[in-house]
Amino acid sequence: MTQKQTIVNPIHSDLSLVVTDVKRVPEFIKFVMWSATPSQFRETETQKDFAQSVGVCEDTLTDWKKHPQFGVLIFQFMKEWIKDRIPDAIGGLYMKVSSEKATGKDVEMFIRMAGEKIISKEDNKK
Repeated sequence: MTQKQTIVNPIHSDLSLVVTDVKRVPEFIKFVMWSATPSQFRETETQKDFAQSVGVCEDTLTDWKKHPQFGVLIFQFMKEWIKDRIPDAIGGLYMKVSSEKATGKDVEMFIRMAGEKIISKEDNKK
């Protein structure tokens, strides 16, 4: 028998999930989110500690990694994680462009992000 549950993640309200063949869907989703988060930003550092924190054994996490939806969900959560941090990345680029450490490529990227065209030597010859 196939167990089917729908989970709507309140943090990413535009991401509605349907997960099949998993007994502990909320924990599975937490594991996907944990796995999609870069390791230096995870509150729980190891997979063993994560398993203990959600009340499952490590073997369950290993099984979940083999679930057909695991990779797809990882990618979706990674995209959301990145989207949430775009303003900070732009701020970091601005700080670099404003410093003496800026390269021409940094400045060019910053200007292009504003939708402005970079005038090249070839453009000036026309």
